[in-house]
Amino acid sequence: MDEEADDDHFPDAKLYTRSLCMTCKGKNYSCYYCNGDGKNYIEASDKTIARWIVGVGEERRSDIMRCIKELDNEK
Repeated sequence: MDEEADDDHFPDAKLYTRSLCMTCKGKNYSCYYCNGDGKNYIEASDKTIARWIVGVGEERRSDIMRCIKELDNEK
């Protein structure tokens, strides 16, 4: 995890997730909005990020939470 990744360095930082293209409906077309697999990238919601964190292994989740606490204490 990048120790320098904070609001001062990345004020517009966003996380993205891969999603089914709503134009192609995942039928392996390649429209202007997606790749050849019918997928595109959209901004990840807080709930999606939370689900991802819950889904990683316990050790990695603990490391992520430790980093969050450390960065929060630096503010």
